[in-house]
Parts: sequence; C-alpha cells; structure tokens
Amino acid sequence: MLALSSLGAGSSGPQEVSGPGGLPSDATGPWLSIARWTVRLHVPDQRVREGLLGAFSRFVIPTPPPDATCARLELVAPETRVAEPVLTRRLPSPWRSPEGALCLEGEDYSARLDADGTRAIVTGVGRFPVEVVLRVMLAEALARRGGLLVHGVGVLHEARAALFTGHSGAGKSTLGGLWAEAGGALLSDELVALWPEPHEAPRAARWWAAGTPWNIGYPREAELTTVGTLGWDATSRVEPQAAGEVGRMLLLNALLPEATASGRSAMMASAGRLLSEVPPSRLVFARDASAARVIREVLGGMWRG
Repeated sequence: MLALSSLGAGSSGPQEVSGPGGLPSDATGPWLSIARWTVRLHVPDQRVREGLLGAFSRFVIPTPPPDATCARLELVAPETRVAEPVLTRRLPSPWRSPEGALCLEGEDYSARLDADGTRAIVTGVGRFPVEVVLRVMLAEALARRGGLLVHGVGVLHEARAALFTGHSGAGKSTLGGLWAEAGGALLSDELVALWPEPHEAPRAARWWAAGTPWNIGYPREAELTTVGTLGWDATSRVEPQAAGEVGRMLLLNALLPEATASGRSAMMASAGRLLSEVPPSRLVFARDASAARVIREVLGGMWRG
C-alpha cells in the first residue's frame, strides 16, 4: 500500500514527493481546485475515478498553480470488503489521534488525515468515502484560514456574493433554483466555502465566498456582502437580523472538521469574526421572481444592513 505524500511547490511548480521507503507517489486521478484549495486524488478503481470526474468536472484542473500548496488523497481497498450499508449514511465525527492526525470511522470505511492536512488515506470502496473525506479536508483547510464550510446557498451578482442558510426545508435549494431561473450566477446550493482576507492584507477586513462541487456548484468566488437566514412569506424582502440569531443558525450548518473542544472553539471564533465583519440579514422570500429581484437589490448595493 502506498502512503500519501505531501506536495510542495518547487521551481517548476508543485512536485510530488516519494512515499516511505522511496516508493513512487503516482496518482491515478484528477487535480481538483476548490475555494483556492488544491488536492490530487489517487483512485485506482476506474469506475470510482470516472464517477468522481463526472461529479467534480467543473472543478478539475490540468495542473495546479505553480505556487499552490497541494494536498493528496488516496483511496485504498480494504483487506476484507464490507458491503455498503443500505440505510441512510451518517457523517462521522472526526477526532484527533495522539499523534495529531485527524481520524474518521464510517460504517464501511475509515480515513486518516495527517496533522498538517496535506495527505489523507481512505480505506474503503466507492465514491462515498472519498466525498466525505474531501469535505472534511476542505473544511479543515478553511479552518486553518479562519474560515468555514457552510451548508447553505451562495449567490453571486456584480462581483458580490451572499450566503443564506437555515434549517432543513427553509428554502436553500428553492432559492438557488429561483435565482438560476432568473439568470443569476450560483456559487452552490449545498456547501459554500467562506474565508477571510489574510490579516496582513492592506485593505479593510473582507470575506470571500466560493462554490463547491457538491450538488449544484460552480468554481466561482466573490467578496461576501451579507450572511443571513431564510424564511417564507407571500412577499420577498431582506431584513436586518441580530448577529446572534444568524450565528446560531450558522453554527448548526457549518461542517465541524474536528469534534473536539479546540475544534468547536475555533469554529465559534471564525463565526464570531465573520458576523463582526460582514452584515447579518434575513431573506424572506416568495416562490416567484420577486426573490431574484430582492437578491439583486442586496448584491447591487441598494440594501444596507
């Protein structure tokens, strides 16, 4: 079994390093670029590899940027094959090993992500384990930037983005569909990546939002203008909302990359900073074209939180 190897940027771009014992670190899979995070997949199973290529096609890149810090994920077949569960899958809670590695245990798979987040080994069969670990790797990479991976709908207009989240049934996918039907640009209607501008940046505090490949998502990003919750009504409008109300919903819908006290504390700190630097709001909308009109007003600068 080949161990995963860190990828570093050399003079001619990112270079793959040999694994333990000098074993070659070949990869049979694509490069993916998601929210300025780059990962290469090593998936020997052609059926699984083709399925991933189809699902993530918008996010596949031929080669990473020369200055990219890249991660790598390897799918390894288990010694004893376990039948995939027929019940609804649950997402496991990652934990830290004494050595600092991030570990996951699913019904029919396991994974280990190195402490620095650059390599992961997934032992299992099929696409599902790969997609779960990719989510965790992305959430962990965003957490290192002070960011979040949020279950919500991200919309884009005139180089400005908004994220709206809520309980199941609040209308995230419906809003995304209405916006797309009106000709609007969608970031994602499933998982949206958020992160702040680095502290050393000379400009005022800014946050970015980007699409991800799950469900309907596009490789787009823009400055985040507002983060809010959703509600239904006969007329569409946007309202100011207390940061605490938005924060509670945000934390319920953010993917926790590490189920420890320090992991939860880091997530709360990121959410707190986000809501202190980006205006919170509440979008109440009807199932008609008025929802898109209100989004244009928000992102066109006509609304001030």
